[in-house]
Amino acid sequence: MKKIAALFLALMLILSMTVCALAEIPEEKKPVVTELDGVTLSFHTYNSKLYEIPCEQPGTIEKIEYTTDVYGDGVTYQQWANVYLPYGYDESKQYNIIYFFHGTNETQDSFICEDIVKNAVDNMIYYGVCDPFIMVCPTYYYVYEERTVQHQVFPQEVRNSLMPVVESKYSTYAETADEAGFLASREHRAISGYSQGASACWNNAYQNFDIAKYIVPMSGSSVNNLTAMKEALAQKPEYADDIFIVLCSGGKRDLAYEGTVALANAMLADEQFSFGTDTKENNFFVCISKELHQTLKGRFLLYNALLEVLFK
Repeated sequence: MKKIAALFLALMLILSMTVCALAEIPEEKKPVVTELDGVTLSFHTYNSKLYEIPCEQPGTIEKIEYTTDVYGDGVTYQQWANVYLPYGYDESKQYNIIYFFHGTNETQDSFICEDIVKNAVDNMIYYGVCDPFIMVCPTYYYVYEERTVQHQVFPQEVRNSLMPVVESKYSTYAETADEAGFLASREHRAISGYSQGASACWNNAYQNFDIAKYIVPMSGSSVNNLTAMKEALAQKPEYADDIFIVLCSGGKRDLAYEGTVALANAMLADEQFSFGTDTKENNFFVCISKELHQTLKGRFLLYNALLEVLFK
C-alpha cells in the first residue's frame, strides 16, 4: 500500500512539473530577418499550434458604452468599444493598457473578438511573454454606415470621451481617470492600430503622446509620419526623449511594407531617433514579419512588440 502511495505521489509530482513547464515561453520558429540601412532585424515567429489554441487561462471581453460630442456638429454620438480583460482580472491590481484601432471597413469586433487573435493574446500572457494587460478596441468611424472617417478629431474622442469611461471602470495605472491621471500614467499606456487604424494611431500619436508613451502603428506608415511627429514633438519638447515608436509591417507582400521600411530608414538617419529595445535609452524599434496585409496578421506584430519593447 505504501508503494502504491509513493508511486501516486511521484506521478503527481511529475504531472505538476509538466503543468508548470507549460507556462514557459515555447521555442520559436526560425526568425524572419530583414536588412535596413545598417541594421539587421530579427522578427520572432511563435508556434501557432501552441499560441492559437484555446488557452487554459482565457481572458474575457466586455462591451463598454460611452458618448462623445467632440466633432463640433452639435450631435452627441453613442459609441461603444470592446474591452479585453486578462484571466483573473483583479480590480485591486494595476494593468497596462493598449488602445487598438481596426482596419478599413471593419468594426470593434474585427480583431480581439476573432478566436485566433484572442487565443494568441491569452497565451502570450499565459506563457509569460508579457504581464497581463487590458486592450480596448473602439472604432474611429464617425458615421460607420457611410464609412466616413474623422481622423483629425478622433484623438479628442479617445482622450476626452473614451479614456475617462474606460479607465474609471477598469483598473489601470491612472490613479484618477482625468487629465492629471493620464499624464502621470503615460508609461503604462500604448496606442496601436492596423492599416487605416495605423493612420488613426499616428493621428493619436501627434495629439496624445503626452498621455501614451508607446505608439505602435501596424502596416500603415510612410516617411510623412516622421515630419508630422517631429512637428508635434517640437510643440512639447519635454517628451522628445520619452516616447517609444514601434514601427510594424508585414513582409514584401504587404502593401505597407515599402512605406514602413522607408520611414524606418529615415528615422535611422535622424539624430532625434535612436534605434533599439532599451525604452530608457532608445525611442524606436522595427518589427517586420513575412506576412501579407490583413488585420488579423497584427497578432504576430503585437507578439513581437510585447516581447521586445512594450511596458518594459
